[in-house]
Amino acid sequence: MKKALILAAGLGKRLGNLTKDIPKCLLPVGEQTLIDFSLEALKENGVKEIIIVSGFAHENLKAHIEKKWTEKFSFKFIFNDKFKEYNNIYSAYLAKDYLDDETILLNSDIIFHPEILRSLKLQTETRHCEERERRSNLLNVLEIASATPRNDMQPKSYLVIDDKKQLTDESMKVITNSKCEIKEINKNLDIKKSFGEYIGITYLKGFERVQFLESLENLVKTGKLDLYYEDALACVLKEISVFSCSTEGKPWTEIDTQEDYNFAKKIAQEIKTISIKK
Repeated sequence: MKKALILAAGLGKRLGNLTKDIPKCLLPVGEQTLIDFSLEALKENGVKEIIIVSGFAHENLKAHIEKKWTEKFSFKFIFNDKFKEYNNIYSAYLAKDYLDDETILLNSDIIFHPEILRSLKLQTETRHCEERERRSNLLNVLEIASATPRNDMQPKSYLVIDDKKQLTDESMKVITNSKCEIKEINKNLDIKKSFGEYIGITYLKGFERVQFLESLENLVKTGKLDLYYEDALACVLKEISVFSCSTEGKPWTEIDTQEDYNFAKKIAQEIKTISIKK
């Protein structure tokens, strides 16, 4: 995971005057902003390049980044001039050429402990090492000419899921199979049947990434611009293998309302306290 794509074009209407002049990701939480927490976590986990899709209050966001972060990352900004009309599926579509096998996708209106990202990184690296060893063992048994890669030997894709918290109607819920492959994602899923909540961090590789991007493009080109990028993913989940990566109970939250924002401030303090203890 060398790059991160951050979607930050939205208006944040439900927060009223709090986001009158700034995007949600610039909301202060403690001594930092939301996006500062995300960038700090990305830096701690070795990410070097950041692509940001901005829209509302674009100049404010860009100024903040240039003032505080340009010495730590290489940045690319993509401006979504349809941020008032379209949902975040369009932001993801605008950045589709930058979503490669080394890139993670993040929502900008979340705050999360850096260890959540570390767990994702370790899981992808562990899978990679395991599959490389299995491939090597296979080729020792079979002739190279007759050995064909199997789907279960490909690098794995993940959504980060909170499988501990109590779900609500607003939760972006997921349903998994016995292998922890995610097969459905939607806010409208039955809470009792759901495995957990998607927190807004995605890592797609290979076939899964290609299928997601094709789904994204199909929906945008057919005018489904009121949807979320999660809807593009939902369209192909039954045909691909995307696994759950647990938050393992570590703190995080999404910010949509004043209540969420108040909770985010508590999360920020909790993250700071945990970091100090380490």
